[in-house]
This record gives sequence, C-alpha cells and structure tokens, in this order.
Amino acid sequence: MRDIAHIDKGARILDLCCGYGRHANVLAEHGYHVIGLDVSQYLIDLANQRYPHEHVEYVQGDMRGPYPNGPFDAIVNFFTSFGYFDSHEEHQNVLRVIADNLVDSGSFVMDFFNADLVRRTLIPESMNMIGGTTIIQERWIDEPYVRKRITVNVPCSTEDTFEEHVRLYSCSDLTTMITEAGLTVTNIYGSYTGDMYDQDSSQRCIIVARKL
Repeated sequence: MRDIAHIDKGARILDLCCGYGRHANVLAEHGYHVIGLDVSQYLIDLANQRYPHEHVEYVQGDMRGPYPNGPFDAIVNFFTSFGYFDSHEEHQNVLRVIADNLVDSGSFVMDFFNADLVRRTLIPESMNMIGGTTIIQERWIDEPYVRKRITVNVPCSTEDTFEEHVRLYSCSDLTTMITEAGLTVTNIYGSYTGDMYDQDSSQRCIIVARKL
C-alpha cells in the first residue's frame, strides 16, 4: 500500500473493517497514525488485546458511517471486506461516505477478490481440522452473490452453522462505482506483489483511487 498509493509516513489512515487489527498494527509500525473501524465489538476487543499500538485506535462502528475523527489522508479496505450488504445502493453509499471522509488528494485503497476468477474456480466444499474441531465450508454461486455455509463441529459437544454472502462485483463494476462516488481511479493491481490486474488470471483486484 505504501508503494502503490504513495502515502507519506505520518499520514492519518482509516482501516475500514479492520477485524482484529492485523493490518492496522502493521500500518502503525510503518509510521502511520491509524484508526481501525469494525462493526464487531468482539473483534475490536480482540484487536486491543492482540495488537495494541500507541498509534492505533480501535473503534466499533459501521462502514456505512459515520466515521470518527475524519477526514483522513487515506482510507483502506483490505481482504474483501466489501459487498456484504443486501442492496447495491448500500454498497454505493459506502463508497460515497469514503469519498466524503478523505482530504483533498487523499487516497483510497480497496483489496477485493477477482469475481470473474471466483466464478470459474470456486471450490464447492472443503474440510479441515483444528485440534479436534471439524470445519466444513460449502460454497455456491447465487447471482449476484457468492455464498458460503460454515459448519463448526466439536465431537460430542456442539455443532454451529453460519452463512455469509459477498456480492460478485467485477473489477469494472468497482471502478465505475468508485468513480461515481467522486474518486479518480489511478491504478489497478492483481496481486500483493504489484502485478497489474488481469481479468483471466489475477487472484485479487486491488484498486487505488484518489480524491482530486
């Protein structure tokens, strides 16, 4: 992110959907001042336990806004933390809120999956073991979403099932939405090593945009 978005050390960054803080902590270690925002109070509490840092503040909140202590020099949204709402309008509004919370010339970095590749290579089912716990993941396409059912089984104890869905926005969809939100897309990458995006082969769709 530092290399592709050219964000100066000391910048104020919002890690949007920060989870338990793994990225926010790394950003702070690289000299940024970070607010990590996540809807889950459990994950915010975990972030404070696992990744406390003098230059990170973890806050419980909704990505649809409002955001605390804005505007920001940069807002980042990593590891497909977008597309979970039920309507397109909600997703578009998130991008408008992001644009509204950037300073002039501020940067936005979105890291999303390559939806075209997901459609072609989706693994319907997988299973793994963590200790004595069995985790089964079932996946299927239900346009315009990819859906996943996760079953966690602890033998002779409990079995819990969770479901999630992510909207299959193509890279083209996302660039159009980001532009409509008032940002200018400057680069699109296809991997964490900086390869340029290729619709047929890239694992990721990493979009860098700026508020001009």
